[in-house]
Amino acid sequence: PCDEQSWPDVDHGLVCGPCKVLVDNFETTYGTCGGYCASINRTCTGAWNEHGDSCLVDHPMECFTQLKSSDAICECGEAGVAPASPPPPPSPCDEQSWPDVDHGLVCGPCKVLV
Repeated sequence: PCDEQSWPDVDHGLVCGPCKVLVDNFETTYGTCGGYCASINRTCTGAWNEHGDSCLVDHPMECFTQLKSSDAICECGEAGVAPASPPPPPSPCDEQSWPDVDHGLVCGPCKVLV
């Protein structure tokens, strides 16, 4: 069992499914769902941008997608499952500093949603 209620920073106590929660303080504390899951010694198995502080999915994302948002939905697999991949190397383009990036979405190296 995941015991999601014991996980840190569960926004409004929302459990969105088995081992799947709405994470608060997402950008400032964890950066990615991979970072959140690693903080509780688990492996990220799913990540989504949420809609309206709820379990409603706006769009899926990768476990190491950085999102300029206070919250996101993260799914963390069992403890001790295969180790998480290291985060990708920083992009030479520094997309996070670009203006007018829609919801902080970086679609690939030097490629953003505006």
